[in-house]
Amino acid sequence: MTHTVVVTDHDFEDLSVERSVLGDVAEVVELADDVDGSSGTADDAPAAEDRLADADAVINLRYDLDADAIAAMEDVQVIARYGIGVDNVDVDAAAARDVPVTNVPEYCQEEVATHALALLLSLARSVPRYDRSVAAGEWDRAVGAPVHRFSTQTVGVVGYGAIGREVGERAAALGADVIASDPFLSEADVTDDPADLVSFDVLLDRSDYVTVHSPLTDDTRGMFDAAAFDRMQSSAYLVNVARGPIVDGDALREALDAGAIAGAGLDVFPDEPPIGDDPLRDHDRVVATPHVAWYSEEANEDRRRTVARIVESVLTGDEPWNVVNGVE
Repeated sequence: MTHTVVVTDHDFEDLSVERSVLGDVAEVVELADDVDGSSGTADDAPAAEDRLADADAVINLRYDLDADAIAAMEDVQVIARYGIGVDNVDVDAAAARDVPVTNVPEYCQEEVATHALALLLSLARSVPRYDRSVAAGEWDRAVGAPVHRFSTQTVGVVGYGAIGREVGERAAALGADVIASDPFLSEADVTDDPADLVSFDVLLDRSDYVTVHSPLTDDTRGMFDAAAFDRMQSSAYLVNVARGPIVDGDALREALDAGAIAGAGLDVFPDEPPIGDDPLRDHDRVVATPHVAWYSEEANEDRRRTVARIVESVLTGDEPWNVVNGVE
């Protein structure tokens, strides 16, 4: 084998899937083998740089591939990420070196849309409050009140891409009115969709449920701040299955404590995992899951095989697909 593929980090039992795809093309090695205690950061920079310098391809999950890390990759031909977002990769630094950065945009669309709806419906039906009440030995309808018929509610989808559209379709199928906000779309783009396109401010004003599906960018970081929560109805709920830093955690806590919004469903947090005393972890107005909206056994297998096949394609002289930084 003439190539080396470095996997910076992963959360699998082993790399058998990757090696089954790439075994005839490259040796698949783990950065953590040389970086003791690696947890997705470059704390042991010399060891990391040595291994990255040998890489013909890099596969990445949460490791911070900043400009310095990319500069250390002397021979890299492609950086492939196990997922949709690429906010932990300096895509511009890679583009400056003509290195394509790829993602897997479709592997978990069904899962994330279903999970968003699950969080939304659990809030709509007061499931967390009723669950805690029953566990405490109570049997009281009032602890979850008020609950409204879902078909009378308005669901606002922020970020109306593929996943946002699936959430809108699911909510509409259950009878809710759906509105959407996306700066990259026009009315013509949603002609055949159940959602009406509105501005972000109008969406906040009108929605009973706001569900977030935007990528994390400079423009979206902290977009749900104190001003956004002030615009939302006091009876409204926020669901975030996108990226934690899109929501200002302090502003959310203050809005929940003040009753400015009714509650939140969170699969992602500004810092992950959240620190032990983060009040959002066990807030009585929050239902939380540990960044698992993407997860199913099928989705996990899909993302791993897709990433490995993209790398295989590049290392055997073909073009990559799912390129996110414009490098041909």
